[in-house]
Amino acid sequence: MNENAEEHSTGVVTAGSGIAGMTEAPGVTRPGVVNDGGAARVVHGAARDAAAAPGPAAAPPSRAAAGDAAPEAPSRTILHVDIDAFFAAIEQQRDPRLAGRPVIVGAGVIASCSYEARRFGLYAGMPLSEAKRACPDAVIIDGHAQIYRCFAEEIFDRCRAIAPAVETFLDEAYCDLTGTERLHGDLPAMARRLKDAIRAATGLTVTCGLGPNRMLAKLIGKTVKPDGLARIDTAGADAFLVDRPIEQLAGVGRAHARTLRSMNIQTIGALRALPVAALEALFGAPGRLLHERCRGFDTVAVTEREIPMTISRETSFHRDTADRVEHEGMMEYLVGRACRTAREIGVRPRTVSVRLRYAGGDGDEHARSLKTPSHNDPVVLELALDLLRRLFTRRAALHSLGVTLSNFVRAEGEQGSLFDEREAGRRAALYQAFDGVREAYGHGVLVSGRALHLKGRLAEDQHGFVLRTPSLTK
Repeated sequence: MNENAEEHSTGVVTAGSGIAGMTEAPGVTRPGVVNDGGAARVVHGAARDAAAAPGPAAAPPSRAAAGDAAPEAPSRTILHVDIDAFFAAIEQQRDPRLAGRPVIVGAGVIASCSYEARRFGLYAGMPLSEAKRACPDAVIIDGHAQIYRCFAEEIFDRCRAIAPAVETFLDEAYCDLTGTERLHGDLPAMARRLKDAIRAATGLTVTCGLGPNRMLAKLIGKTVKPDGLARIDTAGADAFLVDRPIEQLAGVGRAHARTLRSMNIQTIGALRALPVAALEALFGAPGRLLHERCRGFDTVAVTEREIPMTISRETSFHRDTADRVEHEGMMEYLVGRACRTAREIGVRPRTVSVRLRYAGGDGDEHARSLKTPSHNDPVVLELALDLLRRLFTRRAALHSLGVTLSNFVRAEGEQGSLFDEREAGRRAALYQAFDGVREAYGHGVLVSGRALHLKGRLAEDQHGFVLRTPSLTK
């Protein structure tokens, strides 16, 4: 999606000091906005015409399509907070010499790029070889996962201070502000204070969108990136959604978009012509969600996940390598990082997945379940190495390697056989001691097993080996 700023006056109030921001002066009105003593309320279509004309107001047009509209959800207020050019902006903040320059964070493909780089057509997921041709002067940085995580948590903690429910992802957060008006007063003003506080604490800018549900809050925010603030209400949803590209609808990925465009459905409004039965026949259960969302409804609640869906650790090698010793050393290190995170949040995975990508760009992934859920390094590593050996079948160098833990259960205690209870207790005490030392002195202070082969080959800092384009916990 084009993240350049664009102004939507119908049904939308925007405010901000950034590139796309604008503020309303008291007593000033724009098309689609009626200003009542400085408190803007949003109207659209026939309702807007009625506001300007004398006499009783006409009823707003119905959003029902062929009598199958989704039921109206209870009124909510959701704030979407999106960190602008996340990784790249942090690198520019850490090194002032990068300010105003095109910056890429990634290895093999772009993980994040600055807005200066996006002007050359660069985007996340683009191969670096293609990016270099499009922007030869771009500064390419491997990335620093632990630093990014610290910045993200600082921002998310400020979100948690203003909202009773906050759901966070890699570089964005959904905050449910329903019922907090008496606490915060004017919600756009509160969002502006949040933006200012984040900038003061981190030097980063965030874009905020306020809406009656998650989908609309995120979509309206994208129209004012970077460093913008926009609000939309239910009355403005129709005019805002109807002409937007089908790819912008939540739940429509590349495959769904190709299917819909092959049916000449190019916009969100055009999707309303399909009844719910047709969408369910095309896409299964998600088809009903698409039927509701194209009409401006999104009933997904904001919930802080106590247990993540997955814990993923991955890296690109500093140089493509066919050395199995280096492969297995890196796998042991990644498994150790992932298992430590699982122990910290108190979960044990049932499923282990290993993925690799060859120097040529193609790759493979395979998953298998443990006999008994476990977050102990040797148990997970044994399965991960077996998967790696089955996957790595070519005489070719590897470019990247990763491991993902999933299908978690609570870690109330490791269940073993009657004669293994003492050994299980010893293992738990051992890894508890390891984690305590690493918490105090950094993960890199303890390196063991096959990972010792990486010593001298990879750069290290207090967090351990410096990984390239690593993923944060998902």
